[in-house]
Formats: sequence, structure tokens, C-alpha cells
Amino acid sequence: MERLFELGMLLDRYEQLLTERQRSILRQYTDENCSLAEIAEREGISRQGVRDTITRGSKQLHETEAAVGLVRKEARQTALIRALRNRFKDAPMRDEDRAALEGYLAELAGIWEDEDGI
Repeated sequence: MERLFELGMLLDRYEQLLTERQRSILRQYTDENCSLAEIAEREGISRQGVRDTITRGSKQLHETEAAVGLVRKEARQTALIRALRNRFKDAPMRDEDRAALEGYLAELAGIWEDEDGI
């Protein structure tokens, strides 16, 4: 399950680097939890064709992540934002300072949501 989750995250970031068919097959596999047989039937290809497409697409996504690291950087940023929130949640500060801090943290968290991928 963790492997599918990771593949889905990579797909979210780098899907534009794949062909339309690779995207479709990988989405069915990761998002819809379809079996190879189900995807093969939908796509009109063999189970082996589905497996080969998943293997090639997954390899391409992992290689891109190794080179670019967007998923890793997003996870690091999310962890740091969480740590800052936890560190300062009970700290005494003026209301306007707390509002400013929360605004900055929300803006940082939203950076990745604005991205359209590569």
C-alpha cells in the first residue's frame, strides 16, 4: 500500500512527463486500485502490457524524483511547517504576531498547491 501511495504522489508531481496512456494506466492502478486484469480489459491490451507500462512509467517517475526531488522537498517543507506550528502554538505572543505567523505558514503550505506540475 505504501508503494502505491508513493507512486501516486510521484504521479501527482510529474505526470506531465508521461504519455497519456501511461498516465491513464498509472492512475487506474494507483487511484482506483484496479487490478492488472481490470486495466487490461479497459485499455484493450494484455496484462503484460499493463505491467510493462506500469514498470516503465514508475521507473521514469522515480528517476525524475531522484533528479529533481519535488516530492522529497514538499515533504520536508510540510514537516517544518508542522514543527513550527507545534513549537509556537502555546507560545505567548501578540494576536497580530500570531495572525502573521499563521498567514506565513499558510502561504508556505499553499506554494505546492499552486504548482501545475512540470
